[in-house]
Amino acid sequence: MTINARAVNRRRFFQLGAAATGTLLLAACGGTTDTPAATGTGTSGGASGSGTAAAGTSSSVAPSELVSVDTSPMTGVPSGVQLAPTQEASFALSNLPASIDPHVTGGYPRRFDMYEMLTDVKPDTGAPRPFLATEWEQIDDTTWEFTLRDGVKFHDGSPLTAEDVVFSWTRASGENYAIKSQISTFKSATAVDDTTVRIVTSSPDLLMPKRAAQIGIIPKAYYEGLGADAEARDAAFAAAPVGSGPYKFVEYSTERAVVEKADTTWRTPTLTKITFLSVTDTGSQMNSLLAGDVQYVNIMPLTSIAPLTAGGATLINITKGNDLGAFMDEVDMNGAVKTGPMGNATVRQAFQHAINKKELVEQVLKNSTYNDNGQLIGPGLTGFNDALSEFAYDPEKAKSMLDEAGFPAPADGSPRFTITMASAFAGPGSVRRLVGEYFANAITQLGVQVDYTALTDSTLQLDYFYNRQQRPDIYHFGLFTRPYMDAARAYTYFTTDGGGLHMTDDEFDELYTKQLSQFDEAERAETLDRMAEIMQEKSCFLFACGDVWIDAAGKGLRGLTQCDAQTDQYYSALYMVEA
Repeated sequence: MTINARAVNRRRFFQLGAAATGTLLLAACGGTTDTPAATGTGTSGGASGSGTAAAGTSSSVAPSELVSVDTSPMTGVPSGVQLAPTQEASFALSNLPASIDPHVTGGYPRRFDMYEMLTDVKPDTGAPRPFLATEWEQIDDTTWEFTLRDGVKFHDGSPLTAEDVVFSWTRASGENYAIKSQISTFKSATAVDDTTVRIVTSSPDLLMPKRAAQIGIIPKAYYEGLGADAEARDAAFAAAPVGSGPYKFVEYSTERAVVEKADTTWRTPTLTKITFLSVTDTGSQMNSLLAGDVQYVNIMPLTSIAPLTAGGATLINITKGNDLGAFMDEVDMNGAVKTGPMGNATVRQAFQHAINKKELVEQVLKNSTYNDNGQLIGPGLTGFNDALSEFAYDPEKAKSMLDEAGFPAPADGSPRFTITMASAFAGPGSVRRLVGEYFANAITQLGVQVDYTALTDSTLQLDYFYNRQQRPDIYHFGLFTRPYMDAARAYTYFTTDGGGLHMTDDEFDELYTKQLSQFDEAERAETLDRMAEIMQEKSCFLFACGDVWIDAAGKGLRGLTQCDAQTDQYYSALYMVEA
């Protein structure tokens, strides 16, 4: 749709959010279990990147009375708990991944807990901990050695070896796999013996133990046995994938996925079967949960808080480390600086001054999140610059900046110029649609026409993000810094060669490489502080607020994790009790 300055006013936005009258339940991350049930100790040569919860939530947000928080992915059923006779669950999710191959699309590498990685990150702090690797150490500046857990088997019964790890990392670093962006410094991997892997990076990288949590390990022999042609093998693997996780593949489509408890797992899941349904209508999600037809729903709108709470649902809010802002690319699909208004840093800075974040957080989002302070990294996390001021809300200054940039307001009242904008995961009533429409309205007040589209199709949303030919001038996608909870994860998207193609800046690129090898925390903090300044100067990201990601569980589902370094639950920890 096209939004102009008269189409949507502030009162309308407040009405859109006014129905969210319930109390949002939040829980501070807790628990003391740092390692899985099997023993193992992770060691590294640098800082863990852990941090405290982002500050700034309103006093109107009450602590949770429902969620028992545990940071271990292997948590068993507590003693004395009476399990339901049937340990099956159904989840109604806003969308399912375009592929369940762990390397094809970025993010969520566990894919319904079918896959496992060398490491995992603690849900509360983002610090790395043992998973398939029981320990690791840095051999030299660019070499890391991981020791594998004994006795791990894939779902086809074959043992997991170092060769499978080498194969998986090498495959994931290929040009055709989106997960490549998560291991940008990876150079090579070799098997020292069956249980020892060495990974070499192109430059020193203190985040390697965290990057190791991104690459799902798959069986080399099984994959290579699917045919001689790489494209055919990829298709065959996606149709019948094999991992080592606690759940194995049964069926998958973009509408429905089913996994069952694996008899080869070294972990001990309780649920025997989980069905994942793609349900884009949030009202249908909520009604299904309250009726007991499904046990979990995700990305719920603010208007659902009151009825979900009244119905006895457990609300889970995950915001830490994610920013709900929008990309404002200065470069085109070829990496060249744009010639139009979006290629002008002054224009992008003007848009920053158009956003009243206090109003957005307090009135539109009902104090369910926090002001991001003009930075991608939340307060208390590695890379937050305490000395940096945010962009003040000043629409008159924004208009003057557009004038200075060479885009004055025409005397006839026509727009200064027209831009396109789209929001991802923006179903009716969703937080992303509320924020996206707020952005569009604020920018139209400057005399700019915004052609705005709210996206709900999962494939199209990812296509907009990864296919630059389809990307609008402003793409409200949010920036997922989880699970690193470290500035490097977010900043990699803004390096010239980082795969995102949002920004180009020689100083920023040099500092990005430099901070990866700075094991002295104070020195690295100084480097990251300057990078935060450059991010504001370039303004290739429209800053807003912490993400508002509200999931909900039914009365009978237990074992939930409510923390910030993950968005997926640990399905192996879940179990059903009598509702």
